[in-house]
Amino acid sequence: MNNLIISAVGSDRSGIISEISGIITSHGGNIEKSRMTRWGSDFTIIMLVMVDSKWKESLVVALQAIKELSITIKSTEPNTVITGENCQISLSGADNEGIVKVLSKYLAGKSINILEMETHITNAPVTGTPLFNLLAIITIPDNIDLAEIQSDLTLIAQKLGVEIVVNQFESITETV
Repeated sequence: MNNLIISAVGSDRSGIISEISGIITSHGGNIEKSRMTRWGSDFTIIMLVMVDSKWKESLVVALQAIKELSITIKSTEPNTVITGENCQISLSGADNEGIVKVLSKYLAGKSINILEMETHITNAPVTGTPLFNLLAIITIPDNIDLAEIQSDLTLIAQKLGVEIVVNQFESITETV
């Protein structure tokens, strides 16, 4: 079996998901994970698909034949094991440039892996001030002290004028 990461971006229209998933299914593929959303007037999708080697080439050709979508397909290796403690980071506060850069640079410097990250802007209820919101799932290596991370993130939050909360999950070994 081949693992493929398939991403597609294009003008939003009814039936995109049905068309893509139909092509994958008709080529013996199985969608293992996916994220789909509308950004502005465009639709975007990213998915991890498993497909038999004999169907891979025809699947790629069929997907790339979809009109009005920019499709990228990349092979990936299965079963990468990540060990450590999973935590969720919630960040919210005044929207200003560089929040993602500062946070991700800090985490990278500590060898902390970001498994997922989602950001969006909301407006404060009374004032309408733009508020930045971030939700991330991270894996902290076993040799790193969570208390130190929480302390460092508190300092970063103060400098950025935001609130950062770290919630701990169970320690795991995850296959992604």
